[in-house]
Amino acid sequence: MSTTHTKPAAEPIETLEQKFHRLEAEWDADTAVLSNPNKNMEHPAMQAITALGEPVVPLILRELQAGPSLLVWALPEIVGAHPEFEGNVSTMTNAWLQWGREKGLA
Repeated sequence: MSTTHTKPAAEPIETLEQKFHRLEAEWDADTAVLSNPNKNMEHPAMQAITALGEPVVPLILRELQAGPSLLVWALPEIVGAHPEFEGNVSTMTNAWLQWGREKGLA
């Protein structure tokens, strides 16, 4: 009697961009009704996004090019605080996009 063992198919490896979009969707769905920036930033998906570090910055900037987003709050956590970028989300988005263009990231 011969038994053939087959390995289960390996899960495809998630790219940085796929992981970012998955985490962003989770964060967005879970925090859509929250207005408290601290609660938004404390969400596990946002913590995971910021933990991805600088490689995720161009992905965030790309999202901001589509329109203002609370994702703008993740950028100071990743690249360091930029007090001159404080303000409303639209103003912060424009400032971060300008910063990204100057750094060649947006």
